[in-house]
Amino acid sequence: MEKKQPTKKIFDLDAFIASRIDTASISCKSFIVTVFGDVISQHGGWIWLGSLIESLQPLGFSERLIRTSVFRLVQDDWLQVNKVGRKSYYAFTESANRHYTKAARRIYASRVHQRDTQWLIVLPTFVSEEKLPAFKRQLRWLGFSPLSSGAFAHPSIDQSSLEETLREQKLNDSVIVFSSQTIDDASNQVLKRLVSERWNLQDLHESYCDLTDCYSALKENLDVHSALSNRQSFLLRLLLIHEYRRVLLKDHELPENMLPQDWAGYPANQLVKNLYRQFEKGSCRYIVNYLANMDGELPPAIKAFNDRFNQ
Repeated sequence: MEKKQPTKKIFDLDAFIASRIDTASISCKSFIVTVFGDVISQHGGWIWLGSLIESLQPLGFSERLIRTSVFRLVQDDWLQVNKVGRKSYYAFTESANRHYTKAARRIYASRVHQRDTQWLIVLPTFVSEEKLPAFKRQLRWLGFSPLSSGAFAHPSIDQSSLEETLREQKLNDSVIVFSSQTIDDASNQVLKRLVSERWNLQDLHESYCDLTDCYSALKENLDVHSALSNRQSFLLRLLLIHEYRRVLLKDHELPENMLPQDWAGYPANQLVKNLYRQFEKGSCRYIVNYLANMDGELPPAIKAFNDRFNQ
């Protein structure tokens, strides 16, 4: 008797999409910020609330939860609203857009880490107790980490992002900024030990590994069964960049000589770049055909969109 071959299990893309929300503990409010940053900012800036609700419901977010999350983002000064008749349209506020622009320089960079060993050291010497917590949050968003008590360090930041933050918070006359580097290999090794122990590199490495394991399995199946609908491309693109953003913005962006040889950030960055390109055309077709603002369908992506992961 001929031996029966086992039936190959078909990868269920819709089940994968739905399961990531629960498995990765993704909140609706946080995810909406990703939608505005990754999509709406590139397609005219505004979206009708009805479009937002319809596009996110396949992820398991109810209409009520989406409305509540949007309302809270308005209260938190992340979103602004424009009411036209009975319809409400939303966009990033000016402060949220500035915040997103600085974060986007990291999220869509072609490389996660640099070879440069020049460090920026920030001392918030005369920052008031009232302003200090908000300033520290901004430094963490930029990728700075505490080096010692009262000192924050970053090894590879685009200095313009720090300068913008200091201007926005009116702290140019309250903060000391140094540019420095270690003077010999012995000091460099001590610094490497310091950042490894204090900056939780192992936890970050494991987070990158988890991301890579999950989305590598997805890519393998897409390479075999490549028939993606435009809606699936849209949702997968958002899930991918949301999960990547959550890990990346905890990254210290250390130079290569400060990282272990098998650092998981490198393959994670390459995988995200490849998948993002794979989802790009289908997701953009969905965006301009199914999402709307006060002028009708959303416009095509701005020119700067093509620079993502290319710089």
